Amino acid sequence: MGQFFTGADIRRLAREEDCRHLLLAPDDRITSEAMDIARSLGVRIHREGDLSDGQSLPPLISRHTRSKSTVTLVKADSVRLKPFAVDVGRPEMDIQLADVITGAHGSPMAAGFMTWKKGSFPWALDYDEIDFVVDGQLEIRMGSQVVIGNPGDVIHIPRGSDIFFGSPSFAKVFYVTFPADWTT
Repeated sequence: MGQFFTGADIRRLAREEDCRHLLLAPDDRITSEAMDIARSLGVRIHREGDLSDGQSLPPLISRHTRSKSTVTLVKADSVRLKPFAVDVGRPEMDIQLADVITGAHGSPMAAGFMTWKKGSFPWALDYDEIDFVVDGQLEIRMGSQVVIGNPGDVIHIPRGSDIFFGSPSFAKVFYVTFPADWTT
């Protein structure tokens, strides 16, 4: 499966890496918004093997050698939950968190574990989040919609959502966020 490029990815590449050309593998995908942003920022989009515009870049690297990162293993016994650094005004919930994968690992996504006791707290997401319910029940309220996840269930919360995270008893979730640096 290829990579997926959004407008935010193009802005980041143009800003942080001074990218003027982006070479897509045949199975990479890019949003139409990202194409428009690339045009406005002067970033040329090329696809490996596509010679239709007469100016395509040659395939400089194979998709198997793109990443200079290594595989990261986080051992279960190394995960130490710590008090959530954000005060949500609900100390009785004993909210605990451990980020296990972050941008420091070279990942565009972050992942971690979070637990809390009975209760709920408001949260605004400026990132996408996927939660896997490990134990207990995870309740997400967004407007009039209420979703309750049980162990093994997966919940996607889209960027821009104003929600309440909660549980009628206890929740332990494994989460993945995009982008990785969701706290900044």
